Amino acid sequence: MSILLLVIGAITVLLIYSVRYKETKPIFGVYSVPGKWYYLKYVVFACLYYFRKYANKNASASKKVRAGQGVKAIADPAQMDRAQLLSDHAKAFDAVFFISASKNEKDEGIYVISGCERRPMCMCNGLFYIGLPGKGLLCSKKIPDTVLFGAQIGEFGAEGIKMTPLEPMAKWAITYKGKMWYQNEPNKMVDVDFTGEWTATSKYFDFDSDLYPPAVIKSIAREKWSKAYFENLKTAHQSHYEQFGQLKCKFKINDESFEYTLPSFRDHSFGHKRDWSLMHRYAFHHIFLQNGTSISVGVICQPATATEFEVGTIAFPNGNVLPIKWVELKLYQHGEGGEAPRDYAFRFQAADEVYTVQVKVEYESVHYVSDEWEARMVERFCAFTVNNVPGRGVSEFHYRHTGGRPESVAKDDPEWYRKMCHKV
Repeated sequence: MSILLLVIGAITVLLIYSVRYKETKPIFGVYSVPGKWYYLKYVVFACLYYFRKYANKNASASKKVRAGQGVKAIADPAQMDRAQLLSDHAKAFDAVFFISASKNEKDEGIYVISGCERRPMCMCNGLFYIGLPGKGLLCSKKIPDTVLFGAQIGEFGAEGIKMTPLEPMAKWAITYKGKMWYQNEPNKMVDVDFTGEWTATSKYFDFDSDLYPPAVIKSIAREKWSKAYFENLKTAHQSHYEQFGQLKCKFKINDESFEYTLPSFRDHSFGHKRDWSLMHRYAFHHIFLQNGTSISVGVICQPATATEFEVGTIAFPNGNVLPIKWVELKLYQHGEGGEAPRDYAFRFQAADEVYTVQVKVEYESVHYVSDEWEARMVERFCAFTVNNVPGRGVSEFHYRHTGGRPESVAKDDPEWYRKMCHKV
């Protein structure tokens, strides 16, 4: 009888709680906040997450359950670190991105970015940037557009950009040969011939299995659950991993030669599809400190799956790589209106240490991704200070873009690029 009374009492309390406490409304109608069932959902999803994670610890995800939520997409690094077979979906994708940054003896920033998102029909979204002291920022010919044609099957790159895996999780080749323009002189085109070798200095960090579990769990628990929501978690899933290294590069700008060795970061993302229209915003920071520590930290808002997803990793000179526990950077307080902040700070925690990051933007460029320009990327080349240690790096703020692709771009109007440069 006592057990029955306890059950009846628990049910009564839950009924009163469910009626009395109303669900909280999302901030700006977008950003979910913990609701009345948050802690119950946290416990339920934690049980699911840890069960999947440890039940598949020593087995290939393909033989057990779908990737994500603690389970690797591909167990063999050699199979992962190469161009993936694109799915038959119209928005199939396979993307790599390289970021390198350091300073010269005059404490001015040196930056190199190379990226390619493979798409069907021999098309890709590709870009290349070089930032140099005394010269400013150079942008690959089509920026702010990134749609490139003539990509070869199984290769990353087109129209002069190329990134090639040489040794799984250890070494890549990066090349660029073509025209670039100066952001501070949009009419000034130069010929650039760039070759670089990227070498890993840390182990790779797989978002499918290596993220800090409570960060994943709380991002799901704060959302409104439904059958459609969990279907979105499955269909929108993308595999993503990151790694730190160094880039040795040589290049010519017209007849002027340069040679650098820069601390560097790379990532690789792939999946059944990448639908940029699902993404509302994100803010990522890739930081290389003078003491040899490297950081990748960000917050993602994708309403179909999680409106506040805090992710990242930190790599130390001794080889240790740790997940980031939390990120104190609220997107709705940092550039929600469309203009990314240029001088700001935020905090994050890894292991037992809390880090304060100060950001000051040196260069900024805008480019658009997908053939319909569904994503607006604000690429910022920054000076960082983390717990009083200086460094350099890149911050990328993404915004959902609904304006479409201007007709002048489709017509390859060079005047449009010069006008657009002055706007951004």
